Amino acid sequence: MKNFTYKIQYLIVMFFYKLILLLPENLRFKFGDFLGVIGYKLVKKRRLIALANLKMAFPEKDSHEIEAIAKKSFKIMIKAFLCTLWFKEYLNEDGKVIVKNRYILDEAYNQNKGVIAALMHMGNMEATIKAAQGYDVVTVAKKQRNPYLNEFINKSRKEDLNLTVFSKGKSTSKDLIKRLNNREIFALFSDHRDKGAIVDFFGMEAKAPTGAISLALKFDIPLVWGYNYFNEDNSCTAVIEKFTLTKTGNFKEDVLINTQALIKAMEKVIREHPEQWMWFHDRWNLYNKFYKKKR
Repeated sequence: MKNFTYKIQYLIVMFFYKLILLLPENLRFKFGDFLGVIGYKLVKKRRLIALANLKMAFPEKDSHEIEAIAKKSFKIMIKAFLCTLWFKEYLNEDGKVIVKNRYILDEAYNQNKGVIAALMHMGNMEATIKAAQGYDVVTVAKKQRNPYLNEFINKSRKEDLNLTVFSKGKSTSKDLIKRLNNREIFALFSDHRDKGAIVDFFGMEAKAPTGAISLALKFDIPLVWGYNYFNEDNSCTAVIEKFTLTKTGNFKEDVLINTQALIKAMEKVIREHPEQWMWFHDRWNLYNKFYKKKR
């Protein structure tokens, strides 16, 4: 019965997928803006999380500014998701993805050790893959419950983006380590709450993933980091930045020091483009701490 339900869900998604692609691209993005507004209004839990996160991160902003940033963040995240439906076309069209500092990635790769790329949930985030065009890229993503959708997404990423996706799980680190000799680019999102180090983020204590930093330190692999932001015309800009690892000889301490430095660099970018970041992720675990208790 569950398998039948998944199949029906998949067919419905495919129907809307084909339907959206019949629209001109500017209408697809306008539809994304519309869905973003609807999502902001209807998905109460995510709206509350976004507003709470923003109030904590920007106490100097008033409620109108906070709400405006939250709404635009919803719109951008929905547009980023929709854009994956025609990614191959989007990535290959001149001027759609502007890449800054590609040379930084090339210099790191030329060390012949592979590259660790720490990325952010920001802007048209998966379009940052354009910066790695010509390279083999590996990433980690949460497995979709629906196996048909999971297969479709992973197959599309491989065929359209030359991106190999590992499902997040207990064996993920071991699976990645096995591929280190392939000299690939390991693209790992490193800004959300996850098991790892306790860091200062917007002046508050937060958990940060240490996977990218740990792999770079342990196996002496060059590390870069990157982010993306939508432009007003729905093109986007992918930026690659250098990251110099601090090495004291104490591995645990180095992981903490470098993770904190990376998070601070990411915080600076978020402050510059606050509407571009995914604020409805429960970064500080606020929903469980506050909203659930009120029920």
